[in-house]
Amino acid sequence: MASHGERRPSAHQTEHSRLREPRALRSRPGRRRFAGFLLPLVLVPSARAALAVDASDYLLLPTVVQGEREIDLRTGIASAGVMTNAQADYALGVGYGVTAHWFTELAFHYGQRQGSTLQFRDIAWENILQLAEPGEWPLDIGISFEVERSQRSQDQLDVTGGVLLQKEFGAVQANLNILLTHVIEGPEPATTRVQFQSQLKYRYSEPFEFGVQAFNNVSSYRSTWAPYSDQVHRIGPVALGKFKFGRERSLSYNAAFLVGTTDRSPDRTLRFQIEYEF
Repeated sequence: MASHGERRPSAHQTEHSRLREPRALRSRPGRRRFAGFLLPLVLVPSARAALAVDASDYLLLPTVVQGEREIDLRTGIASAGVMTNAQADYALGVGYGVTAHWFTELAFHYGQRQGSTLQFRDIAWENILQLAEPGEWPLDIGISFEVERSQRSQDQLDVTGGVLLQKEFGAVQANLNILLTHVIEGPEPATTRVQFQSQLKYRYSEPFEFGVQAFNNVSSYRSTWAPYSDQVHRIGPVALGKFKFGRERSLSYNAAFLVGTTDRSPDRTLRFQIEYEF
């Protein structure tokens, strides 16, 4: 979907997710100060429920382009460690801008965990609602809604909804998404997960833009808001851009290198997204 992950002014501008060692931040004051300095810049948190990291997570954008079709390919590779296993996640999505304010996409997610083979993980129906024309309000605001059916359990259904915020300051663009996931699994009590996505980028040129991106999960399986040590925080540099071709066709890319700041975060995550719009 228009870079449902960093979606650009196209259905989801593709700028719009699914190696490590024990980290003792107390013994690494340099990294702690570095993370504490960068997190506010990217408007803090972002990603999925702690202990359920998707290395291919991507930034959702609140913009929609009517009539635009897209094929979206995402991948992410995360490192291993004491509290996290090495993993690789992939997603293939097909989306369409139904109206000037509604974009919808069907995505298929695959994953591979350390010591296992690549497996089909789930199918998701994702939607973005753009509430106003870009620039019409002080903040560009969108609503995200997603229903995900897990392949691991026929009883599990994840319903995610949230608000997508975007603000431009000249050549600088800031994004913050606040997402809640309600996990329903058979007779088990439903749980709610809280996640954030954020980005601060500089539009150097359309083919090349750069900035800082963060994905944070502040939940755990035990509580909606977990202690910091049980949360997942990943932050790092991102490069993205868009190449336009004739007949309203374009190719967008989005690549980031994320560093974890807690013991439950992958130490390093390399994620890449490419999107063909036509």
